[in-house]
Amino acid sequence: MKTGIEPLSPRLDSRAVVMLTGFSYLCVGLGFSYLDRQYRAFGLESLLWLVWALLGFGAGVWQVRKPGTAGRTLWVVLGTTAFVLALFPGFVMYALPRWICLVLMLVMGARATVLATQRDFYFMLTVIFAVSFMVATHFRADWSLWVYLGPAWVFGGLALAWQHAAGTVLSRSARMALTLGFIAVCFLVTAVLFLFAPRPPTLGFGFLPPGTDTPGLFSQAAGEGGRQPGAGADGSSGPGGGGGAAGQGGVGTDAGGTQQDGFMPQWRAMLGGMRAALADPFMPGWQRGLIQTLIDGAQALLDGLAGGASGTGGGGESESFGPPSPSVSFTVPWLWWLLCLLAAYGLWRRRYRIGLGLALAASWGLARRYPAQSMRLSAQAMQWCLQVHGFKRVPGQSVREHWTAAAAPPLARRWIGNALEIYCETRFGDLPATRQRALHMRQSVQGACDVMLGLVPELAK
Repeated sequence: MKTGIEPLSPRLDSRAVVMLTGFSYLCVGLGFSYLDRQYRAFGLESLLWLVWALLGFGAGVWQVRKPGTAGRTLWVVLGTTAFVLALFPGFVMYALPRWICLVLMLVMGARATVLATQRDFYFMLTVIFAVSFMVATHFRADWSLWVYLGPAWVFGGLALAWQHAAGTVLSRSARMALTLGFIAVCFLVTAVLFLFAPRPPTLGFGFLPPGTDTPGLFSQAAGEGGRQPGAGADGSSGPGGGGGAAGQGGVGTDAGGTQQDGFMPQWRAMLGGMRAALADPFMPGWQRGLIQTLIDGAQALLDGLAGGASGTGGGGESESFGPPSPSVSFTVPWLWWLLCLLAAYGLWRRRYRIGLGLALAASWGLARRYPAQSMRLSAQAMQWCLQVHGFKRVPGQSVREHWTAAAAPPLARRWIGNALEIYCETRFGDLPATRQRALHMRQSVQGACDVMLGLVPELAK
């Protein structure tokens, strides 16, 4: 009998949903504390949010795989602690709107220990996005909050997409690729709207970079009078404009008569305003270095575009805003180490799948000259596929016993049997290893692996 509350899938997908939601929650908590960085307590508050998220969502991940009373007990303990922290010092430290957000974050972090239903999951995302919206519109917010809110919304979108696709027949790799592709398209559309769409100056969204009072980059070519921002009534350019005649339809001319792009001054002004945020003495050092690197990269790209547009006959110097930036370097040590660790972890987790693909590719290449070695590689690929699928070969188990013990779909079992017969007839029988038999065995192993690993879900029936 259905109760109307659909539980999260007990498979790995549900654990991934809880983990992604936890990452989103943690990033919003860091953004919440970032508003109070001038009190020099951002490091301590970040550590507290990290511990709270680990306790809540760590127990939630365990609860999904092994339901029991431990999660409910921890929920009572953390809920009581959240109640105490909300009264003191939370009620003393924050005004009413931020105090409400603090209470929601503390309670939902404690509730994460029993996160097992879609209702709780959707409510958790609602709280995350509501608190992040409050943080983004706070009077102390500035565009540097994107370091925290950007990953929070990406993780939240990934969790929502992952849960939505939990019941589909798509493989995890296909699901991740489609989700990341959708996020990339959303990012591209957002960037285009930010650069070219008109933006009103009075919304007060602190998380937008400087320049939100500009009417959009295309307004220079289609605006009234075609004046640059900051131009006087007579059309002369102000601090944000270019040369004296710049602004006629958004395109000016230099001394040599070469036309210059009217959009460059706005981009340079925006980068200059973004660079001014680095003067914040309370910003963490790692965040300052990351933002500096990103702005320097954007400045170098903009200078390259301006140089390509002006050619060799302009002779004019490009504008610069803010202090001179050091040489552009995309090497942030801690970021590179993190990426290397993530890459190593991903390679280790997928070592059998990577080895399977390489073995099948080498098997195809060796089939013509060395068919026996080709068949051995195909057999090794089949063994790795079974190991990825959860059927590890035990000591003393024969090849036939190992391959036939796997619980595979009917079509995959048929291909496994075909590959097994070819291999055994050559390895233990009198039939020679030939190119044709090696290719047939490789093809059977390839088909069985594709079905068992979910690469062709329509055949896994």
